[in-house]
Amino acid sequence: MQPLEPRRDSRMLFQSSNSSRRTEEAEAVHRSGAIPPRPIFHASAVTGTATSSPLHQTFFRDILISLLLFLLISEWLHPLAWMADTSIESGPILVVFALCIAIDCFKVPYAWGWTAKGVLILLFVGFMFDRETFVTGAWVIDLVGTLAQDVGHLMQAHFDLISGELRTLLFLLGWSLLISVIQALMLQRQHSLWFVAATLIYLVVLQLVFGADTVQGIMRTIGYGLLLLALLNLSRIEQTYGVASVRPGSTFRWVAVSAAIVGVLAAGAWYSTKQAEPEPLMKPVSWAYMSDRLFELYNEETHAGGTVAKSGYGQNDTSLGGPLQVDTTPVFTAKTSELTYWRGESKNVYDGKGWTQSNQTLESYATPVPTGSGRPVTQEVLWSDKSPNKQLFLGGNLLGVDSLLTEKGKPLSPDILLKASLSGKVTLPEIADPLSYYKITVQPVKEDPTLLNSDMGAYPPEITGDYLQLPATLPRSVRSMAEQITANRLTPYAKAVAIEQYLSNTYTYSLEKPTAPSRSEDFVSHFLFVDKTGYCDHFSTSMVVMLRSVGVPARWVKGFAPGTLQSADSGADLLQEVLVRNSDAHSWVEVYFPSMGWVPFEPTPGFSGISSDHPRETLTTAAMEQSAMTASLMNIPLPGKFTANSSEWLQATKHTVIDYAQTNRNHLIMLLGSLLVLAAVVLLLKRKGFLVNAALVPFYKNGLNNPHPMIPYMDRLWLQLFRKYGGKPKDQTVRDYVTALSFKHQGQKQALLNFAIIYESIRYDAANSSHYTKREIVAIWKAIQKTH
Repeated sequence: MQPLEPRRDSRMLFQSSNSSRRTEEAEAVHRSGAIPPRPIFHASAVTGTATSSPLHQTFFRDILISLLLFLLISEWLHPLAWMADTSIESGPILVVFALCIAIDCFKVPYAWGWTAKGVLILLFVGFMFDRETFVTGAWVIDLVGTLAQDVGHLMQAHFDLISGELRTLLFLLGWSLLISVIQALMLQRQHSLWFVAATLIYLVVLQLVFGADTVQGIMRTIGYGLLLLALLNLSRIEQTYGVASVRPGSTFRWVAVSAAIVGVLAAGAWYSTKQAEPEPLMKPVSWAYMSDRLFELYNEETHAGGTVAKSGYGQNDTSLGGPLQVDTTPVFTAKTSELTYWRGESKNVYDGKGWTQSNQTLESYATPVPTGSGRPVTQEVLWSDKSPNKQLFLGGNLLGVDSLLTEKGKPLSPDILLKASLSGKVTLPEIADPLSYYKITVQPVKEDPTLLNSDMGAYPPEITGDYLQLPATLPRSVRSMAEQITANRLTPYAKAVAIEQYLSNTYTYSLEKPTAPSRSEDFVSHFLFVDKTGYCDHFSTSMVVMLRSVGVPARWVKGFAPGTLQSADSGADLLQEVLVRNSDAHSWVEVYFPSMGWVPFEPTPGFSGISSDHPRETLTTAAMEQSAMTASLMNIPLPGKFTANSSEWLQATKHTVIDYAQTNRNHLIMLLGSLLVLAAVVLLLKRKGFLVNAALVPFYKNGLNNPHPMIPYMDRLWLQLFRKYGGKPKDQTVRDYVTALSFKHQGQKQALLNFAIIYESIRYDAANSSHYTKREIVAIWKAIQKTH
């Protein structure tokens, strides 16, 4: 196109001698041909010297930029296989994208290039959906028929009936067009930072919101971005500092040095992560938890007179979580020939908040036939005066009932007992008086690790139906963690042991530190990824949910820990006396195995689980006392101002910040609103041209009277040029700056030179340039943009 000339008469543009002298210099420079039409990447025009093999170096640069673009595109596709319900083959898609990038890199003519891309996409669709007839070519006819049907569905707005072939075709066409635009911006305009930033934001959002592990992708993207910036900013560095690439292979050395620096930075980051604690660098954001905390800022009665739940055995387990206050009130005193857990009942339905039992039908108790090799255990329970109860707590499978006494001392027949077949709960009818004493015989479950580890039998339908249930809202991150923990475990028993040990060794026990999940937050996810500390309900529920997510039937069990040992070997029966308190209330896990039935597991740290229910080792008196002490933690010290444990320090800091925000919430809201208003005003003034950064405009002179209204607007246009081609030295005029630049199109230089002449005219001779309007300047600027 022809260079655009200013509308005003040339006499008005050369009123001052200064403007006339600069115009003559510019024309002389233009006639002399000192500025060859070279690509922007080269800086020979700045120094007056010629670079070596410019075409070769430019092609080498384009190949490297295209390769880095392909690597960035691959980071967008890798997480799709994790997010999708079914497996996505990203390999063939990346092959198609690589060929499309290569076509644009080798500058294939537009028509031929897009024809080749279209053929590639069609071949890919045929290969993915009809591999059996792909070689023969019969898939072409089927594809045409399918696309014709899809056109009919589109005409009738039946979008749900559109075939996978058309969806894939549109997906690939859209991505190919986007990649072509991005590649053109990188190769021609040298713009890459925005795409690198978009990739980082995409990966960070997947990590924080959806729980995908994109840390490695984020690190790779940062490396690709640094290399891209090194390649695309070489020309700007040459133009800004007057450095020319005159030596052969200078571009190669620049790339090699940049790659070495990026490699050193990546190695340092990798080494730092290896030295850190084995915890994820980023945790998923709990948006519901944040909304609840923000809601509390407006609630004047938050935590005002609030009560903390106390430890103890309760009937309602629908809402778990939050801190617990230790209650040491005695519940019952027992004598037992073997220390055991006191089982109350199990529950099978988890809804994301707590547990319920799907079928609570009670049937008359019938004496079972003893099974297994475990020897019977005799147990006597004497209830406290303050804790009357109708439910029996057992140390194993109930074999017989020797005695039942009510709180009035009335004996009861064992036939009056009722038992729930699913939960194992044994209780008296509602009309009966509470119990004060009972004596029973039980048979604890004796675990055989060798037998269990070889148990690969099929599960009965009633087991899979009731004990593999999970809520539809269970976060995928929970399932992913369970899959990673059990990845190399082949049997259900090995998976159960792996999850049990992982929870016990990774997370900490605490009654006071756990926080309550938000209204829409999953209890297990909150424990695993937010709090990372809790008590038995957290550990047992997490183990059951994680086992179910990998296909192992499990159920949640509650009752009491063995209690505090009072005396041993008392009387002729060699019974051990224990005192069970509310602080001993406990929950654990039972896993189903076809060969043995339900086997208990103990994931909670501090509870060894070594008893008749968990006979992995011999329980000693010292171990029992340590377990009881751990189970009855009275005082959990809060972290001080400084602590060696970083997680405790962060937890204390979080509570301090929340308390401060709640105390000064009105002032914080006013401050935040004022900052937002101030930012909006500054942005508006800057867009209107009232605020111009003098440091970024080297020719802007403080104190100069500039009455022309177009000067701030043109200053912003100059800023765009400086960001693209580098800043202007202070001892250089704008026309000298434009003349020193190297452009691919000569018309672009002439249009920019005219723009500079107009700028100098209205800036230094505003009295004779007042008739220039913003519309005319915008037209000239658009003409400059069209010459790219």
